[in-house]
Amino acid sequence: MTRFEFAVVSEQEAQIKPYPYVYVEEDGSCRELLAGERMYLQERFHPGDGGRPYVKRSYESLTPDGKILGFCARKYIPQNILIVAASED
Repeated sequence: MTRFEFAVVSEQEAQIKPYPYVYVEEDGSCRELLAGERMYLQERFHPGDGGRPYVKRSYESLTPDGKILGFCARKYIPQNILIVAASED
């Protein structure tokens, strides 16, 4: 591990309930994260690593190909958007 690696979610943040990040689906709906997704956000990556998680800067942010999906900080989710439980299906 180098000093230039970082995690999206720190060990301290990972203890916050509810978890500080959610996933925005292609249709704009939101859900809680699966355990593996949480681990992915807590993994340390170098900023230039292409395998690092894509995290939206706001709920409205789009991917380069124009999709709304992606990890997003819970605090950026509009209050009128329901965040549903994660499903393994």
